[in-house]
Amino acid sequence: MAETEIHRGGVRPPADFNPRTDPPLDFPDREFGEMTPDDYAALGFMAGLEVHQQLATRGKLFCRCPAGLRTTRVDAEVLRHMRPTLSELGEYDGTALMEFKTRKEIVYLLERGTVCTYEMDDTPPFEIDREAVGIALEICRLLNLDLVTELHVMRKQYLDGSIPTGFQRTAMMGVGGVIPFRVPDLGIDRDLRIRQLSLEEDSCREVSDVGHRIVFRTDRLGVPLTETVTEPEFLTPAELQAGARLVARVARATGKVLRGPGAARQDVNVSVAGGRRIEIKGVPHHRGLPRLVHVEAFRQLNLLRIREELRRRGVTPEMLPDPPQGFAWETSPLVAEVGSLLRRCAFRPVLDAIEEGETVVAVRLPGFAGLLARRTQPGITFSRELADRVRVIACLTGQPFLVHSDLGDYGLGSGPWNQVRKALRAGAEDALVVVWGPRRDADTAAREILIRAREALDGIPAETRQAFPDGTTGFERILPGPDRMYPDTDTPPVAIPDEWVAEISARLPETPWERQARYERMGLSPRAAWELAGAPWADLYDELKPREGEIARRLADALARRIPWAYRRGRLESVIDPSRGVAARSYPYRLPSAQRLAPLVRAVEAGEIEPDALDAALAELLDRPEADAVEILDGFRKRGDEDARLDEVVAEVAARAREELPGRPVEVRLRWAMGRAMASLRGRVPAATVRERLLAALAEETA
Repeated sequence: MAETEIHRGGVRPPADFNPRTDPPLDFPDREFGEMTPDDYAALGFMAGLEVHQQLATRGKLFCRCPAGLRTTRVDAEVLRHMRPTLSELGEYDGTALMEFKTRKEIVYLLERGTVCTYEMDDTPPFEIDREAVGIALEICRLLNLDLVTELHVMRKQYLDGSIPTGFQRTAMMGVGGVIPFRVPDLGIDRDLRIRQLSLEEDSCREVSDVGHRIVFRTDRLGVPLTETVTEPEFLTPAELQAGARLVARVARATGKVLRGPGAARQDVNVSVAGGRRIEIKGVPHHRGLPRLVHVEAFRQLNLLRIREELRRRGVTPEMLPDPPQGFAWETSPLVAEVGSLLRRCAFRPVLDAIEEGETVVAVRLPGFAGLLARRTQPGITFSRELADRVRVIACLTGQPFLVHSDLGDYGLGSGPWNQVRKALRAGAEDALVVVWGPRRDADTAAREILIRAREALDGIPAETRQAFPDGTTGFERILPGPDRMYPDTDTPPVAIPDEWVAEISARLPETPWERQARYERMGLSPRAAWELAGAPWADLYDELKPREGEIARRLADALARRIPWAYRRGRLESVIDPSRGVAARSYPYRLPSAQRLAPLVRAVEAGEIEPDALDAALAELLDRPEADAVEILDGFRKRGDEDARLDEVVAEVAARAREELPGRPVEVRLRWAMGRAMASLRGRVPAATVRERLLAALAEETA
């Protein structure tokens, strides 16, 4: 089967493994921006999205507390510990077991106006919020999904503390959708398959996570959100970014979703040839997606190279067994307590740990010599894979808490390392890791180092990773499996009547691709139409009703340039349209009034103001919100003396050009002269006319 058929056709790739099993180990590491689509194809890159979008409902999903509010007040605190439970098949989910090993104290900060006893699992759930169901159905219809006829609520285990009940209630709404995916800049013109859309309750907001104590606020808990899952058919990082924007635009087309920090988040699934799906959680914005998945792709490739080298060296899982019960240094020949050996070392972090009564442990990794210093991400080596597991699961927060023998110019020094080697009977082919912390945490850390080293023999472990601002990622938790899902016996099924679906379908908004096509018919280029269709000011553009052709193009360009500019200058709040009831919740910033801007568009269409002046006039309308719009536009209107004024300005500017730029080429003087001439003629005389007259005047002087 051809590669494109696997990625884009009717055959869904395996859930966790890349359909290509041949890792391109000789593919050179390249920086982001150096790769072509053919390069990513050679790498076997593929990615999919899980887009979470909060809905603008009045209440939460399974109770009647208000939704969409943020608070800093604390009326009460609740302390909890989480324990895993068996699935319907009598098995534990790996993620739940991992979270249990962290021994976290979970603190919830409660504010009585945004939370009730349901969120604390002291009251059964209320009936599912019908407003949220209606919005989710509307998004399903826009995504062309096949709808369920009856909602069945499931429980999804979350033992990280982000949901006090230990599980999230979620309901499948639709499956098997297809939407147009057309991005002119990338040459994309195909369909995008949507696997499913679920309606679920949001989690808490994290306040802090230090050591064994994590703190959450509960104001966001229970807010309705949709999770839209695409098929893993994005073949480049740029495609992934465009797909994320398209899915977001579909939800925003309803006008019934929240905007702003935390209201929309993306989970990204990434793999390369020979690898498996890795999930990057909670990416808050689209602009960082391409670099993020590029870096993750090469992290996986480098992990596969390490796997290949370990196999070449003959390292097997049996060489890295789990320590039996008891402290690892008492039961495993691969682990030793080495605090007494290092009391006289020169490495200050270890000495401080010993003075504070912490346990210092050494772990031997057979056959790993030199591999801990192998690069996996920009500025990051394989040793970070071990350190991340220790940081998250053993909850060691002091920096540093780990050092290894592959470091040449940092750490214990040759003498102490030789002592540790003798204690563990390590050979030159073995790597050593020293880690320190409280006794139980040091035991957990040693065990996790061995687990992660053993996973290196498989190449890429099944992980959920967190995104960092520089485009790198870090371990967050084990990738959840199907054992985390089971039916919710507290919530009865909810029928979806055909009449309800018909009513929603009859009033569907314009889709992003329909809007894009309409803008192209108005005269915008495909690229401009794509950008405007997804812009927050697209509704404002439609309200201004520009004439098709040049004016439509100029207005789209002016809005794209001037509204963000005015926002950065703090000018938009004073020119907002008070009739926009949901503007503050639906847009990242509030938009200017069409009533203030419409006279400019009408004046340009009537020929009273030159199209060249539209951008400058719009900028002044936004920059001087206290000034009367008519007064501002009068400064750009034609007055009937344009010919005389043109002659006067051309003569004056040409003379100044001769004085200030003597001997310079005509084109240089022309650019200088145009800037000065248009300052007083913009809006009254076409720029082409001014340029023609200035060029003639400057040419005469040269002659």
